[in-house]
Amino acid sequence: MKILHNSKYAVIVLVLLFAAQTNAQITLQVGGGLGYSSPSGDMGGSTVDFYSGTKYGLKSGFNIHGKARVGILFFNAFGEIGYTSFSGDGEAEPGQGKVDVSQKVFSIKVGPEFQLSIPASPITPYLQGFLALNRFSGDVEFQGVSKVPSGKYDIPSESRIGLGAGVGVLFSLGGLNLDLNVQYHLMNIGGKEYSIVDPTSHERLDNYTSLNDDQDPLIELGGDDHIISSSRSIDAIEFKLSVMFGL
Repeated sequence: MKILHNSKYAVIVLVLLFAAQTNAQITLQVGGGLGYSSPSGDMGGSTVDFYSGTKYGLKSGFNIHGKARVGILFFNAFGEIGYTSFSGDGEAEPGQGKVDVSQKVFSIKVGPEFQLSIPASPITPYLQGFLALNRFSGDVEFQGVSKVPSGKYDIPSESRIGLGAGVGVLFSLGGLNLDLNVQYHLMNIGGKEYSIVDPTSHERLDNYTSLNDDQDPLIELGGDDHIISSSRSIDAIEFKLSVMFGL
């Protein structure tokens, strides 16, 4: 009986030691920062491309974001909330008309992170992958453009599923960490759609007043009103610097 009694104490001690060790290996960081996003694929191009329905004609924009990182034993994960503003301006056709287009993207990202520890070094490189939910909104303005009435028009909000990967480096300075990160973000891997308010009264303007990242289902009709002949990718390369605080 004495042996059994002592064994109970030994089990309790082992459980407490394991719990203490586990807690010691849980890390949490929170922070935020600024970034710079460069459109690639069909998100870029010129306003001439935008008017022709092939690309979005957007230029690089700035990003503001909040970030959290958690590590449990050998597993690390991160979450990020960000807002990026893109815009583009220029001619609709060579020597004719003017177009101003803007696109705002609100993103929520989550995914695993794989850190590559370097003994006795304040630098920790890492790799990451993520799934994202992206919410798009914006507006477009036409002035003196043929086939489209002049004016400023809202682009209604739409959501898309995104996917991406990144690399980065953590610089440890006491309890403060600087996080330098580069991500490739494919923003519309899922949910592509061509949508207009009233299909029975389709006009060329309808191509620009929705995100319309899928092919126009009536493209075979041709003419000036049906111009989006294929699905379009919305992707960007994002450069970010974050200040992270350990908790």
